[in-house]
Amino acid sequence: MEQKDILFRKQRDLSLVISDSFAFLQQEAKPLLRMIVIYVLPFIILYAGAQVYFQRNVLSQFDLTDPESLMANMGPFYLNMFMFLFFGLFVQSLLVGTYYSYLEAYIKFGRGNFDLSDISSKFFSNSLFALGANFLFAIIIFFGMMMCIIPGLYFANTFSLMLFIFIFEKKGINDAMSRSWRLVNSSWWHTLLLNIIGIIIFYVVSFILSIPALAMGVTNIFSSEITNPADYPNWYWVLSAISSVITTIVFIVPFTFQAFQYFNLAERNDPTTPLTPQE
Repeated sequence: MEQKDILFRKQRDLSLVISDSFAFLQQEAKPLLRMIVIYVLPFIILYAGAQVYFQRNVLSQFDLTDPESLMANMGPFYLNMFMFLFFGLFVQSLLVGTYYSYLEAYIKFGRGNFDLSDISSKFFSNSLFALGANFLFAIIIFFGMMMCIIPGLYFANTFSLMLFIFIFEKKGINDAMSRSWRLVNSSWWHTLLLNIIGIIIFYVVSFILSIPALAMGVTNIFSSEITNPADYPNWYWVLSAISSVITTIVFIVPFTFQAFQYFNLAERNDPTTPLTPQE
């Protein structure tokens, strides 16, 4: 395949946003993989280990089918759940902060005109930006879901570009929220469809990788020898950890969709505004 600079700021229909996203990921696969292995993979492996520990040693202690038992142990259960979810949010923020740092350099300097060492100083700060934005986004979606599913879906889609805008433009979280609101509402349904496609891709990959686990579950239905997840064989937990690592990295697909959609909508709504990464 011919290697070329991929223009981010460009009006695209939905199919072009998707095809150009995959073209970018395919073309930049090697430097992206190297960057993820160096800066993010150790934390993703820790997260996979924490997930295995949570499923094997924590969830197995609670009888989720017995409401009274679960209520009696609600404190320890939700404490472990919260710690696990927060660590997952941290790892996702580290991934997106690192990945968007690469996109910043690519957009600013062009393909092949920078090294990972040139942007390594931005990984940590952008990851902190991502963590703060992700935490706020999670709170917004939580309260939206508490109100009803529809408000939660509306908020999730409307603020879906907030994270990229916050890191890329660096004008503050309030500006990122209002800009995401304005851009997405100019093409709300197309953005929703794009986000749904990203979610579908993520869950399809997750499903394929979870087939061994599903096979184990079916086996347990017809067997009385294994009744506790802690008794599952080691190979099951190794496959679960590998699946967790891969599916976490797959998050960069919807992140890429959102980056291309941001520039698409910005070009449609603000064609005279120069869009370059802010220092």
